[in-house]
Amino acid sequence: MQIVQGGEERPSISTLARNIGFVIREVPFAARKAEGHFNEAIEAANEAGFKSILGQAYLNLGLLHKLKGRTDKARDCISKALGIFEQCDAELYVKQAREALASLG
Repeated sequence: MQIVQGGEERPSISTLARNIGFVIREVPFAARKAEGHFNEAIEAANEAGFKSILGQAYLNLGLLHKLKGRTDKARDCISKALGIFEQCDAELYVKQAREALASLG
């Protein structure tokens, strides 16, 4: 909603991630920009050793690929996220990743 209203506050990354479908459909070039940001987050989190953030970035990139109809890329990213979340014992994210994988068919 903040994107549409053009308010002074910019939405947080987590807000954008939760509403990625809207952003992709409504904001030109958002998919390309989002993919670039997720790839940067993956690189930074990997270098810093921040496993939970790495998993979240892979999950969100996978969901982006799913929205764009790139099923193989989506499955690859979400599978990587699932493996990371399982290593971290992040059960909520494990559940989300498994549901995302299941939704790919």
